[in-house]
Amino acid sequence: MWRGIIFIFAIFAHTAVFAGFLAPAEFPKTAADLSFVDRMALNAAGYEPYESEYDENGKCISGCSYAQPNIEEEINAMERWNALVKKDLVENYDYTENDDGTINAPFYDDEDYDDEWEISFPDENPMKENEIIANTGCAERNTAFENRAIPYRSPLGHVFCITSGYGIRRTINGKTRLHYGIDLRAGIGTPLYAPVSGTVVAIYYGGTRCGRGLTINHANGYSTSYCHLSQVTVTKGQQISAGCLIGKTGNTGASTGPHLHYAVKKNGNAVNPKNFIESRHKMCR
Repeated sequence: MWRGIIFIFAIFAHTAVFAGFLAPAEFPKTAADLSFVDRMALNAAGYEPYESEYDENGKCISGCSYAQPNIEEEINAMERWNALVKKDLVENYDYTENDDGTINAPFYDDEDYDDEWEISFPDENPMKENEIIANTGCAERNTAFENRAIPYRSPLGHVFCITSGYGIRRTINGKTRLHYGIDLRAGIGTPLYAPVSGTVVAIYYGGTRCGRGLTINHANGYSTSYCHLSQVTVTKGQQISAGCLIGKTGNTGASTGPHLHYAVKKNGNAVNPKNFIESRHKMCR
């Protein structure tokens, strides 16, 4: 009898977790542990993988995408996604490609770039049905951000140095990590702004990896994610415009010091955020 009761409870608990009733405490350790549907349920419950980890044999330990069982295939997939996005940016958004394969955005030319901005506070009047208001959904808005077709400009509003780039990170104790975004140095409490308009689709409440954070869906298949925050100032489902204050930086989750983890995805695949911020961003010395 007790075995039957325990079995029924276990089935209920498993279903509850992946239906979003219970927040998962940890991501499964191997890529084969969950189905695609279960993975989507995990994401909906508030999990945002910001890096993956591999053992000395190149096998996935945690955080890997389910289609890529080892590090070589994961790297190859990341290269393909980035090649497609670079082509998309050049063909559709007026980026230019250099001889070395890097690309330049048509926005914020270094000679004309102005780091100054103004902060505006929208009126309390609610938006009328079908009315388009440039700064809708903002308690506070940085007017330097323009509403473009794709995310562009550092969400911090200023040029901060990069502490960790996109792609392969250092190997520690025989374990190699792949980084799905970039880390921007910023002290705790630095304001964070939406680089372009969109809808807040997820809020993360302090998991062991991303910590406190959020994800915003934008137009044309793009989305942006933010990790290790001290505060989130928007809500899930909220529609926001470019420059809206969305949170403040912190040191939550798997973080060794205050910074912002910033990730950009195209059609669900993580791509290099360096192509979506000002070219003057350099690695920290």
